[in-house]
Amino acid sequence: MNNSFYTIVLTRVHGKKLSPVMYRNLTIGWAAIFVAVVFSCSPACKKQSATTAPVVPVIVAPPPVVAASILNTLHLEKLAVPVIFSNGEKAEGIYIYADAPSYAPVVAGGEGFTCVDDVARVVLFYLRSSTFSSDTLVQKKVYGLLRFIINMQSDNGYFYNFLQAGSVINTTGITSINQPKWWSWRALQALTEAVPVIRPKNLPLADQVDASVIKLVNAIKQDLVNLPLNTIPVGGVDVPQWLPEGADQAATMILGLLPYCQSAGDVIIKNYIRKLADGIILTQHGDAAHFPYSCFLSSGNTWHAYGSDQASAIFKTGIFLNDTSYTNRAMDEVNNFYPWLIHNGFKSSFDVSYSGNVFAAENIKEFEQIAYGIRPMVFAAIDAYVITSDERYADMAGRLAAWFLGKNSAVTNMFSISTGRCYDAINTGNNINRNSGAESTIEALLTMQRVNNYPSVKAAMDRYKL
Repeated sequence: MNNSFYTIVLTRVHGKKLSPVMYRNLTIGWAAIFVAVVFSCSPACKKQSATTAPVVPVIVAPPPVVAASILNTLHLEKLAVPVIFSNGEKAEGIYIYADAPSYAPVVAGGEGFTCVDDVARVVLFYLRSSTFSSDTLVQKKVYGLLRFIINMQSDNGYFYNFLQAGSVINTTGITSINQPKWWSWRALQALTEAVPVIRPKNLPLADQVDASVIKLVNAIKQDLVNLPLNTIPVGGVDVPQWLPEGADQAATMILGLLPYCQSAGDVIIKNYIRKLADGIILTQHGDAAHFPYSCFLSSGNTWHAYGSDQASAIFKTGIFLNDTSYTNRAMDEVNNFYPWLIHNGFKSSFDVSYSGNVFAAENIKEFEQIAYGIRPMVFAAIDAYVITSDERYADMAGRLAAWFLGKNSAVTNMFSISTGRCYDAINTGNNINRNSGAESTIEALLTMQRVNNYPSVKAAMDRYKL
């Protein structure tokens, strides 16, 4: 692996040759968008309610990232927790919960106090920080977080998710078992994005990360690559069965496999990425005038906001394969579905049924609305902006990001630039869950970090915010 790990040359998009400005935007922006803790119990991980706050050990943390005024890592740093595994290896985790009004870290009952899902996304945030290349304290933090992920890998290649008190790995919980689920794909994304960044600075750790990636990729090849292209009807909608529990998880897997494949040139995985992308596209229904407006469903016949990185994954697949048929489909979701969501005050989830050549909405839920549901749309809108240089997408991304800064049903700043906290949810209307756990904090920071990379997007967010 080398510095060309993320260099993807796209000569034509929508049949048009890239201008130098567009190419520069792509190559600068691409490293920031390999991306996305899971908020729901099925099929994802919904974390349990927190219990009484434990005594938090003192940890020497790097200073808050101050690359830009909208980035404040003060609260994130307070969630950091040192970990020593049974093999004696020292690592760093992230406390899952921090409850109002004190916002001191607290422990989740039953599951654990830190998890791969959250740690992996913190890795992404710090790797993409403008301070990483020069700040040895931030580098040290990333190394500790990566060691946490590596130590959570099981013999079969997949990862356990939760670590419990006493550094006991939760090997049996449904949201923690070592099966092909969300947390393994989150680990994959963090590890594959980390390798080219840390290799020049910490070769031994980079080699460990490489070995961990290969171990997981081998498990994917053994268990998933050759699944038959079968579908089953759910509510009249054909649902692909070769995806890992849904298009949402397949998208996160793609985001992890792309960097690996870009470096390793693994033909089997390249074909598998196409296979996953084709399954995601099979979940897309409707058009600009007809429900569900070109959205990619998430799991079964359900769309939910959280973790829906399908559009970003399809954008990147199209670029990687040099196939605009993929990027066009991702553009359809951004063009048709996101305006509908914005106009209708966002949604939490809905089911789709199909009968008499008509798709219909069922079980529509407006709430809860969470950072993890907004960040994927901001990322995809920025992807569209990077690819096209069309300012309309910068405006859309800024409008979506303004949800964090008061442009929401609660008319409340969900993310505080002054404290670095992000409220966990808008429960209903103007009822807010004012706790600020790891997931919300990280998703907000990832969003602000990406927004800050594009002045037009930042300006749009500033126009829309309250």
